[in-house]
Amino acid sequence: MRVSVACLVLMSLFLSFDSLASKPEAPNFILVLTDDQGWTSMSNAMDSRHPTARSDYHRTPALDAIADAGLRFSSAYSASPVCSPSRYSIQFGKSPARLGRTRVLGENRVDHDQVGIPQVLKRANSNYRAAHLGKWHIDADPSRYLYDVHDGQTTNKEGGYDNNQKAQWRGYSENDPKRVFSLTERAIEFIEASVGEESPFFLQLSHYALHSNIIYREESLAEIGETSEKSVHTDRGYAAMVADLDTAIGQLWAAYNRLGLQDSTYFIITSDNGGMPVLPQQVNKGRPYKKGLNHPLLRGKWDLMEGGIRVPFLVVGPDVPAGSQADEPIIGSDLLPTFADLAGAGDYLPIDLDGISIKPLLNDPSETLDRPSDGLIFHFPHYNAVGLNEPHSAIRVKDFKLVRFHSSKRSLLFNIETDIGEQFDLSSAQPEKTAQLEVLLESYLEQVDAERPEQSISWLKPGANGQTKTRFLERYPEQGSEAADSKTGSPISHEH
Repeated sequence: MRVSVACLVLMSLFLSFDSLASKPEAPNFILVLTDDQGWTSMSNAMDSRHPTARSDYHRTPALDAIADAGLRFSSAYSASPVCSPSRYSIQFGKSPARLGRTRVLGENRVDHDQVGIPQVLKRANSNYRAAHLGKWHIDADPSRYLYDVHDGQTTNKEGGYDNNQKAQWRGYSENDPKRVFSLTERAIEFIEASVGEESPFFLQLSHYALHSNIIYREESLAEIGETSEKSVHTDRGYAAMVADLDTAIGQLWAAYNRLGLQDSTYFIITSDNGGMPVLPQQVNKGRPYKKGLNHPLLRGKWDLMEGGIRVPFLVVGPDVPAGSQADEPIIGSDLLPTFADLAGAGDYLPIDLDGISIKPLLNDPSETLDRPSDGLIFHFPHYNAVGLNEPHSAIRVKDFKLVRFHSSKRSLLFNIETDIGEQFDLSSAQPEKTAQLEVLLESYLEQVDAERPEQSISWLKPGANGQTKTRFLERYPEQGSEAADSKTGSPISHEH
Protein backbone atom coordinates (compact mmCIF):
# COMPACT_ATOMS: atom_id res chain seq x y z
CA MET A 1 0.00 0.00 0.00
CA ARG A 2 1.33 3.39 -1.01
CA VAL A 3 1.07 6.33 1.38
CA SER A 4 1.05 9.85 -0.04
CA VAL A 5 3.66 12.42 0.93
CA ALA A 6 0.91 14.57 2.45
CA CYS A 7 -0.15 11.70 4.70
CA LEU A 8 3.43 11.14 5.81
CA VAL A 9 3.79 14.82 6.67
CA LEU A 10 0.56 14.79 8.66
CA MET A 11 1.60 11.64 10.51
CA SER A 12 4.99 13.20 11.30
CA LEU A 13 3.35 16.34 12.66
CA PHE A 14 0.90 14.29 14.71
CA LEU A 15 3.70 12.22 16.25
CA SER A 16 5.72 15.36 16.96
CA PHE A 17 2.81 17.05 18.72
CA ASP A 18 2.05 13.87 20.64
CA SER A 19 5.66 13.62 21.74
CA LEU A 20 5.68 17.23 22.88
CA ALA A 21 2.41 16.79 24.74
CA SER A 22 3.77 13.80 26.63
CA LYS A 23 6.81 15.68 27.93
CA PRO A 24 6.34 17.02 31.45
CA GLU A 25 6.47 20.76 31.90
CA ALA A 26 9.47 22.32 33.64
CA PRO A 27 9.20 21.11 37.24
CA ASN A 28 9.11 23.41 40.23
CA PHE A 29 11.49 23.08 43.16
CA ILE A 30 11.01 23.97 46.81
CA LEU A 31 14.22 23.54 48.80
CA VAL A 32 13.88 24.02 52.56
CA LEU A 33 17.30 24.34 54.17
CA THR A 34 17.31 24.18 57.95
CA ASP A 35 20.22 25.28 60.13
CA ASP A 36 22.11 22.93 62.47
CA GLN A 37 19.37 20.29 62.32
CA GLY A 38 20.77 16.98 63.50
CA TRP A 39 20.13 13.62 61.86
CA THR A 40 18.34 12.42 65.01
CA SER A 41 16.52 15.67 65.83
CA MET A 42 13.14 14.51 64.49
CA SER A 43 10.62 12.31 66.27
CA ASN A 44 10.85 9.93 63.31
CA ALA A 45 14.04 8.05 62.42
CA MET A 46 15.83 8.82 59.16
CA ASP A 47 16.86 5.18 58.86
CA SER A 48 14.38 2.34 59.38
CA ARG A 49 17.31 0.06 60.20
CA HIS A 50 18.03 2.26 63.24
CA PRO A 51 14.52 2.96 64.61
CA THR A 52 15.83 4.38 67.89
CA ALA A 53 18.03 6.92 66.08
CA ARG A 54 15.51 9.69 66.64
CA SER A 55 14.63 12.24 69.27
CA ASP A 56 12.90 11.00 72.39
CA TYR A 57 11.75 14.54 73.26
CA HIS A 58 11.36 16.70 70.14
CA ARG A 59 7.98 16.72 68.42
CA THR A 60 8.01 17.03 64.62
CA PRO A 61 4.62 15.87 63.27
CA ALA A 62 4.93 17.87 60.03
CA LEU A 63 8.39 16.56 59.20
CA ASP A 64 7.24 13.06 60.07
CA ALA A 65 4.25 13.40 57.73
CA ILE A 66 6.47 14.64 54.91
CA ALA A 67 8.83 11.71 55.46
CA ASP A 68 5.89 9.30 55.25
CA ALA A 69 4.64 10.97 52.06
CA GLY A 70 7.90 10.62 50.18
CA LEU A 71 11.48 9.45 50.21
CA ARG A 72 13.94 9.71 53.07
CA PHE A 73 17.69 9.32 52.60
CA SER A 74 19.45 7.46 55.39
CA SER A 75 22.96 8.47 54.27
CA ALA A 76 22.65 12.10 53.24
CA TYR A 77 25.56 14.42 54.00
CA SER A 78 26.17 18.13 54.17
CA ALA A 79 29.30 19.14 52.30
CA SER A 80 30.74 20.75 55.43
CA PRO A 81 30.34 20.57 59.22
CA VAL A 82 29.73 24.35 59.29
CA CYS A 83 27.20 26.55 57.56
CA SER A 84 28.69 28.92 54.98
CA PRO A 85 30.78 26.32 53.09
CA SER A 86 27.83 23.95 52.79
CA ARG A 87 25.67 26.75 51.36
CA TYR A 88 28.29 27.52 48.73
CA SER A 89 28.37 23.84 47.87
CA ILE A 90 24.61 23.61 47.40
CA GLN A 91 24.51 26.70 45.23
CA PHE A 92 27.42 25.79 42.94
CA GLY A 93 27.54 21.98 43.02
CA LYS A 94 31.16 21.85 44.17
CA SER A 95 32.98 20.79 47.32
CA PRO A 96 34.12 23.44 49.81
CA ALA A 97 37.68 22.24 49.17
CA ARG A 98 37.38 23.01 45.46
CA LEU A 99 35.60 26.31 46.05
CA GLY A 100 38.08 27.52 48.66
CA ARG A 101 35.58 28.09 51.47
CA THR A 102 35.99 25.64 54.34
CA ARG A 103 35.19 27.91 57.27
CA VAL A 104 33.49 31.24 57.98
CA LEU A 105 36.52 32.78 59.68
CA GLY A 106 39.58 33.80 57.69
CA GLU A 107 40.08 34.62 54.04
CA ASN A 108 37.31 33.72 51.62
CA ARG A 109 39.15 32.17 48.66
CA VAL A 110 36.08 31.62 46.46
CA ASP A 111 35.97 32.96 42.94
CA HIS A 112 32.39 34.24 43.01
CA ASP A 113 32.13 34.18 39.24
CA GLN A 114 30.31 30.86 39.50
CA VAL A 115 27.16 29.44 37.91
CA GLY A 116 24.35 29.05 40.44
CA ILE A 117 21.07 27.17 40.49
CA PRO A 118 18.78 29.86 38.95
CA GLN A 119 21.25 30.54 36.13
CA VAL A 120 21.25 26.90 35.08
CA LEU A 121 17.46 26.60 35.21
CA LYS A 122 16.87 29.87 33.36
CA ARG A 123 19.27 28.92 30.58
CA ALA A 124 17.05 25.93 29.88
CA ASN A 125 13.79 27.82 30.40
CA SER A 126 13.77 31.61 30.69
CA ASN A 127 10.35 31.52 32.34
CA TYR A 128 11.73 30.19 35.62
CA ARG A 129 11.24 32.48 38.62
CA ALA A 130 13.75 32.13 41.45
CA ALA A 131 13.65 33.20 45.08
CA HIS A 132 15.97 32.87 48.04
CA LEU A 133 14.49 33.73 51.41
CA GLY A 134 16.33 33.67 54.74
CA LYS A 135 19.95 32.93 55.51
CA TRP A 136 22.26 33.26 52.48
CA HIS A 137 25.78 33.38 53.99
CA ILE A 138 27.56 33.74 50.64
CA ASP A 139 29.77 36.77 50.02
CA ALA A 140 28.01 37.86 46.84
CA ASP A 141 24.57 39.28 46.21
CA PRO A 142 21.93 36.65 45.26
CA SER A 143 20.91 38.75 42.24
CA ARG A 144 24.31 37.94 40.76
CA TYR A 145 23.02 34.38 40.30
CA LEU A 146 19.66 35.58 38.88
CA TYR A 147 17.48 35.33 41.96
CA ASP A 148 14.42 37.46 41.25
CA VAL A 149 13.37 37.69 44.90
CA HIS A 150 15.81 37.56 47.80
CA ASP A 151 16.82 39.02 51.17
CA GLY A 152 20.35 40.06 50.25
CA GLN A 153 23.59 38.86 51.85
CA THR A 154 22.07 37.68 55.11
CA THR A 155 24.03 35.76 57.75
CA ASN A 156 23.29 34.50 61.27
CA LYS A 157 22.71 38.02 62.60
CA GLU A 158 19.37 38.45 60.84
CA GLY A 159 18.15 35.33 62.63
CA GLY A 160 18.77 36.71 66.10
CA TYR A 161 22.36 35.55 66.65
CA ASP A 162 24.47 37.78 68.94
CA ASN A 163 27.44 35.48 69.82
CA ASN A 164 27.03 36.05 73.56
CA GLN A 165 28.49 32.81 74.89
CA LYS A 166 25.96 32.63 77.73
CA ALA A 167 22.87 34.46 76.54
CA GLN A 168 22.57 32.57 73.24
CA TRP A 169 21.87 29.31 75.08
CA ARG A 170 19.48 30.59 77.78
CA GLY A 171 16.43 30.82 75.55
CA TYR A 172 13.73 33.46 75.32
CA SER A 173 10.38 33.92 73.58
CA GLU A 174 9.26 35.96 70.57
CA ASN A 175 6.11 35.94 68.45
CA ASP A 176 8.01 35.11 65.28
CA PRO A 177 11.04 33.17 66.57
CA LYS A 178 13.93 32.95 64.10
CA ARG A 179 11.51 34.52 61.56
CA VAL A 180 10.14 31.03 60.84
CA PHE A 181 6.58 32.19 60.25
CA SER A 182 7.21 35.41 58.31
CA LEU A 183 9.67 33.60 56.05
CA THR A 184 7.12 30.85 55.44
CA GLU A 185 4.38 33.37 54.69
CA ARG A 186 6.57 35.08 52.11
CA ALA A 187 7.54 31.71 50.62
CA ILE A 188 3.88 30.80 50.17
CA GLU A 189 3.20 34.19 48.56
CA PHE A 190 6.02 33.60 46.07
CA ILE A 191 4.69 30.14 45.23
CA GLU A 192 1.13 31.41 44.78
CA ALA A 193 2.31 34.24 42.53
CA SER A 194 4.34 31.83 40.40
CA VAL A 195 1.40 29.45 40.07
CA GLY A 196 -0.86 32.39 39.16
CA GLU A 197 1.54 33.45 36.42
CA GLU A 198 1.90 29.83 35.27
CA SER A 199 5.67 30.19 35.64
CA PRO A 200 7.94 27.37 36.76
CA PHE A 201 9.81 28.31 39.91
CA PHE A 202 12.74 27.55 42.16
CA LEU A 203 12.42 28.52 45.81
CA GLN A 204 15.11 28.10 48.45
CA LEU A 205 13.79 28.82 51.92
CA SER A 206 16.82 28.90 54.23
CA HIS A 207 15.66 28.98 57.83
CA TYR A 208 17.69 30.58 60.62
CA ALA A 209 16.45 27.88 62.98
CA LEU A 210 17.86 25.80 64.62
CA HIS A 211 20.99 27.93 64.99
CA SER A 212 21.48 29.83 68.23
CA ASN A 213 20.18 31.99 69.80
CA ILE A 214 17.51 29.70 71.25
CA ILE A 215 14.24 31.52 70.50
CA TYR A 216 10.72 30.09 70.65
CA ARG A 217 7.05 30.95 71.13
CA GLU A 218 5.83 30.91 74.70
CA GLU A 219 2.94 28.59 73.79
CA SER A 220 5.36 26.12 72.21
CA LEU A 221 7.42 26.03 75.37
CA ALA A 222 4.28 25.30 77.39
CA GLU A 223 3.16 22.54 75.04
CA ILE A 224 6.55 20.81 75.10
CA GLY A 225 6.45 20.26 78.83
CA GLU A 226 9.19 18.79 80.98
CA THR A 227 11.45 15.90 80.04
CA SER A 228 13.24 13.10 81.77
CA GLU A 229 16.94 13.61 82.46
CA LYS A 230 17.46 10.19 80.91
CA SER A 231 16.43 11.50 77.49
CA VAL A 232 19.01 12.17 74.79
CA HIS A 233 17.49 15.61 74.16
CA THR A 234 16.63 17.52 77.33
CA ASP A 235 16.78 21.25 76.49
CA ARG A 236 13.21 22.48 76.71
CA GLY A 237 13.82 25.79 74.94
CA TYR A 238 15.58 24.07 72.06
CA ALA A 239 12.73 21.55 71.79
CA ALA A 240 10.26 24.45 71.60
CA MET A 241 12.33 26.01 68.81
CA VAL A 242 12.25 22.67 66.97
CA ALA A 243 8.46 22.61 67.38
CA ASP A 244 8.11 26.11 65.91
CA LEU A 245 10.29 25.19 62.94
CA ASP A 246 8.20 22.08 62.38
CA THR A 247 4.97 24.10 62.55
CA ALA A 248 6.28 26.55 59.95
CA ILE A 249 7.37 23.74 57.63
CA GLY A 250 3.91 22.24 58.13
CA GLN A 251 2.34 25.48 56.90
CA LEU A 252 4.43 25.32 53.73
CA TRP A 253 3.55 21.64 53.31
CA ALA A 254 -0.16 22.49 53.63
CA ALA A 255 0.18 25.13 50.91
CA TYR A 256 1.98 22.63 48.67
CA ASN A 257 -0.98 20.27 48.96
CA ARG A 258 -3.65 22.99 48.79
CA LEU A 259 -2.22 24.25 45.50
CA GLY A 260 -2.10 20.74 44.05
CA LEU A 261 1.64 20.79 43.38
CA GLN A 262 2.29 17.08 43.95
CA ASP A 263 2.62 16.25 40.23
CA SER A 264 4.70 19.25 39.26
CA THR A 265 6.88 20.20 42.22
CA TYR A 266 9.74 18.61 44.15
CA PHE A 267 9.62 19.46 47.85
CA ILE A 268 13.01 18.89 49.49
CA ILE A 269 14.11 19.35 53.10
CA THR A 270 17.67 19.08 54.37
CA SER A 271 20.11 20.78 56.76
CA ASP A 272 23.28 22.81 56.23
CA ASN A 273 25.28 20.64 58.65
CA GLY A 274 24.89 18.27 61.57
CA GLY A 275 23.36 19.21 64.88
CA MET A 276 24.96 20.72 67.93
CA PRO A 277 26.89 17.98 69.77
CA VAL A 278 25.79 19.25 73.18
CA LEU A 279 23.87 22.18 74.65
CA PRO A 280 25.18 24.61 75.63
CA GLN A 281 28.31 24.78 73.48
CA GLN A 282 31.46 23.43 75.13
CA VAL A 283 35.17 24.02 74.59
CA ASN A 284 35.78 20.32 74.16
CA LYS A 285 39.08 19.95 72.23
CA GLY A 286 38.11 16.49 71.05
CA ARG A 287 37.36 14.94 74.43
CA PRO A 288 34.32 12.64 74.69
CA TYR A 289 30.96 14.13 75.59
CA LYS A 290 29.02 12.73 78.51
CA LYS A 291 25.95 12.47 76.32
CA GLY A 292 25.98 13.41 72.64
CA LEU A 293 22.81 14.94 71.16
CA ASN A 294 23.34 13.18 67.82
CA HIS A 295 23.52 9.68 69.30
CA PRO A 296 24.05 7.10 67.88
CA LEU A 297 26.19 9.29 65.61
CA LEU A 298 29.49 10.52 67.00
CA ARG A 299 30.01 14.17 67.92
CA GLY A 300 28.39 16.97 65.86
CA LYS A 301 28.75 20.37 64.23
CA TRP A 302 32.37 21.48 63.53
CA ASP A 303 33.62 17.90 63.08
CA LEU A 304 33.78 15.44 60.18
CA MET A 305 32.58 12.55 62.30
CA GLU A 306 29.08 11.41 61.32
CA GLY A 307 27.30 13.67 63.79
CA GLY A 308 28.76 16.74 62.12
CA ILE A 309 27.93 15.96 58.50
CA ARG A 310 25.12 13.38 58.29
CA VAL A 311 21.84 15.26 57.94
CA PRO A 312 18.12 14.74 57.37
CA PHE A 313 17.09 14.66 53.71
CA LEU A 314 13.47 14.28 52.56
CA VAL A 315 11.97 14.47 49.06
CA VAL A 316 8.36 14.51 47.92
CA GLY A 317 7.38 15.02 44.30
CA PRO A 318 6.37 13.55 40.94
CA ASP A 319 6.76 9.75 40.89
CA VAL A 320 8.63 9.75 44.21
CA PRO A 321 7.36 6.64 46.05
CA ALA A 322 5.69 7.38 49.37
CA GLY A 323 7.10 5.87 52.54
CA SER A 324 10.35 4.87 50.83
CA GLN A 325 14.00 4.99 51.87
CA ALA A 326 17.23 5.25 49.89
CA ASP A 327 20.50 4.16 51.50
CA GLU A 328 22.83 5.35 48.74
CA PRO A 329 25.16 8.10 50.07
CA ILE A 330 24.38 11.57 48.70
CA ILE A 331 25.73 15.05 49.48
CA GLY A 332 24.61 18.68 49.28
CA SER A 333 26.62 19.36 46.13
CA ASP A 334 24.35 16.86 44.35
CA LEU A 335 21.42 19.29 44.44
CA LEU A 336 22.44 21.56 41.54
CA PRO A 337 23.05 18.74 39.04
CA THR A 338 19.86 17.03 40.22
CA PHE A 339 17.74 20.13 39.60
CA ALA A 340 19.36 20.51 36.19
CA ASP A 341 18.71 16.88 35.31
CA LEU A 342 15.05 17.07 36.33
CA ALA A 343 14.55 20.33 34.41
CA GLY A 344 16.34 19.17 31.26
CA ALA A 345 19.11 21.68 31.87
CA GLY A 346 22.06 19.30 32.05
CA ASP A 347 23.74 20.89 29.02
CA TYR A 348 24.12 24.15 30.94
CA LEU A 349 26.05 22.75 33.89
CA PRO A 350 29.71 23.67 34.53
CA ILE A 351 32.15 20.85 33.80
CA ASP A 352 34.05 20.99 37.10
CA LEU A 353 31.24 19.90 39.43
CA ASP A 354 31.70 17.49 42.32
CA GLY A 355 28.02 16.70 42.71
CA ILE A 356 26.08 14.30 40.50
CA SER A 357 22.37 13.89 39.78
CA ILE A 358 20.42 11.75 42.23
CA LYS A 359 17.43 11.61 39.86
CA PRO A 360 17.62 7.79 39.50
CA LEU A 361 17.00 7.40 43.24
CA LEU A 362 13.89 9.56 43.19
CA ASN A 363 12.01 7.00 41.13
CA ASP A 364 13.77 3.86 42.35
CA PRO A 365 15.36 4.22 45.82
CA SER A 366 17.15 0.88 45.38
CA GLU A 367 19.26 2.23 42.50
CA THR A 368 22.96 3.00 42.87
CA LEU A 369 24.73 6.10 41.60
CA ASP A 370 27.67 6.14 39.20
CA ARG A 371 29.80 8.40 41.36
CA PRO A 372 33.50 9.03 40.59
CA SER A 373 35.92 6.77 42.44
CA ASP A 374 37.04 9.53 44.78
CA GLY A 375 33.65 9.31 46.48
CA LEU A 376 32.46 11.98 48.91
CA ILE A 377 35.17 14.38 50.08
CA PHE A 378 35.11 16.53 53.24
CA HIS A 379 37.78 19.03 54.27
CA PHE A 380 38.16 21.04 57.49
CA PRO A 381 41.80 22.21 57.67
CA HIS A 382 41.39 24.22 60.89
CA TYR A 383 41.92 24.11 64.62
CA ASN A 384 38.66 24.62 66.49
CA ALA A 385 38.56 24.24 70.28
CA VAL A 386 34.81 23.53 70.38
CA GLY A 387 35.36 20.61 67.99
CA LEU A 388 38.11 18.05 67.41
CA ASN A 389 40.72 20.83 67.63
CA GLU A 390 42.88 19.53 64.82
CA PRO A 391 42.75 19.97 61.03
CA HIS A 392 41.17 16.90 59.46
CA SER A 393 39.72 15.66 56.18
CA ALA A 394 37.51 12.70 55.30
CA ILE A 395 36.47 10.55 52.38
CA ARG A 396 33.60 8.10 52.02
CA VAL A 397 33.67 5.49 49.24
CA LYS A 398 30.79 3.00 49.36
CA ASP A 399 30.66 1.52 52.89
CA PHE A 400 34.03 2.81 54.05
CA LYS A 401 34.96 6.17 55.51
CA LEU A 402 38.46 7.41 56.28
CA VAL A 403 39.23 10.40 58.50
CA ARG A 404 42.73 11.88 58.18
CA PHE A 405 44.22 14.00 60.99
CA HIS A 406 46.88 16.24 59.51
CA SER A 407 48.91 17.25 62.58
CA SER A 408 48.81 13.81 64.21
CA LYS A 409 49.53 12.23 60.79
CA ARG A 410 47.09 9.45 61.53
CA SER A 411 44.05 8.03 59.75
CA LEU A 412 40.99 6.28 61.13
CA LEU A 413 39.01 3.82 59.00
CA PHE A 414 35.38 2.89 59.61
CA ASN A 415 32.81 0.66 57.98
CA ILE A 416 29.92 3.09 58.19
CA GLU A 417 27.29 0.54 57.20
CA THR A 418 28.07 -1.75 60.13
CA ASP A 419 29.43 0.86 62.54
CA ILE A 420 27.31 3.98 62.25
CA GLY A 421 28.70 5.26 65.55
CA GLU A 422 32.34 5.12 64.36
CA GLN A 423 33.37 3.10 67.38
CA PHE A 424 35.79 0.70 65.68
CA ASP A 425 38.90 1.89 63.87
CA LEU A 426 39.80 -0.63 61.15
CA SER A 427 42.99 1.04 59.92
CA SER A 428 45.28 -1.59 61.47
CA ALA A 429 43.07 -4.48 60.40
CA GLN A 430 42.70 -3.23 56.82
CA PRO A 431 45.92 -1.38 55.90
CA GLU A 432 45.38 -1.75 52.14
CA LYS A 433 41.95 -0.12 52.27
CA THR A 434 43.35 2.61 54.51
CA ALA A 435 46.19 3.32 52.09
CA GLN A 436 43.83 3.30 49.11
CA LEU A 437 41.51 5.91 50.63
CA GLU A 438 44.43 8.03 51.81
CA VAL A 439 45.72 8.21 48.24
CA LEU A 440 42.28 9.09 46.86
CA LEU A 441 41.78 11.79 49.48
CA GLU A 442 45.20 13.38 49.10
CA SER A 443 45.04 13.23 45.30
CA TYR A 444 41.74 15.06 45.29
CA LEU A 445 42.92 17.77 47.68
CA GLU A 446 45.99 18.34 45.51
CA GLN A 447 43.92 18.36 42.33
CA VAL A 448 41.62 21.14 43.55
CA ASP A 449 44.43 23.06 45.30
CA ALA A 450 42.58 22.82 48.61
CA GLU A 451 43.46 25.10 51.49
CA ARG A 452 46.17 23.53 53.65
CA PRO A 453 46.20 23.63 57.47
CA GLU A 454 49.27 25.87 57.31
CA GLN A 455 47.20 28.45 55.41
CA SER A 456 44.48 28.64 58.04
CA ILE A 457 44.45 31.53 60.53
CA SER A 458 44.12 28.86 63.23
CA TRP A 459 47.51 27.30 62.46
CA LEU A 460 49.86 29.72 64.24
CA LYS A 461 48.50 30.58 67.69
CA PRO A 462 45.60 28.14 68.30
CA GLY A 463 47.50 25.28 66.67
CA ALA A 464 50.96 26.25 67.90
CA ASN A 465 52.31 25.84 64.36
CA GLY A 466 50.73 22.41 64.09
CA GLN A 467 52.09 21.14 67.41
CA THR A 468 48.66 20.93 69.06
CA LYS A 469 47.17 17.46 68.80
CA THR A 470 43.57 16.40 69.35
CA ARG A 471 42.61 14.35 72.40
CA PHE A 472 40.06 12.55 70.25
CA LEU A 473 42.49 9.89 69.00
CA GLU A 474 43.03 8.55 72.51
CA ARG A 475 39.80 6.58 72.16
CA TYR A 476 41.30 4.53 69.29
CA PRO A 477 44.38 2.46 70.29
CA GLU A 478 46.64 2.18 67.27
CA GLN A 479 47.50 -1.54 67.31
CA GLY A 480 46.33 -4.84 68.70
CA SER A 481 43.10 -3.65 70.25
CA GLU A 482 39.72 -5.24 70.00
CA ALA A 483 38.56 -2.10 68.21
CA ALA A 484 41.31 -2.32 65.63
CA ASP A 485 40.60 -5.99 64.97
CA SER A 486 36.84 -5.57 64.69
CA LYS A 487 35.49 -5.77 61.15
CA THR A 488 31.80 -5.58 61.85
CA GLY A 489 31.22 -3.33 64.83
CA SER A 490 28.76 -3.89 67.66
CA PRO A 491 25.75 -2.22 69.32
CA ILE A 492 26.38 1.43 70.04
CA SER A 493 26.18 3.17 73.40
CA HIS A 494 26.27 6.84 74.33
CA GLU A 495 29.58 8.64 73.91
CA HIS A 496 31.43 8.54 77.23
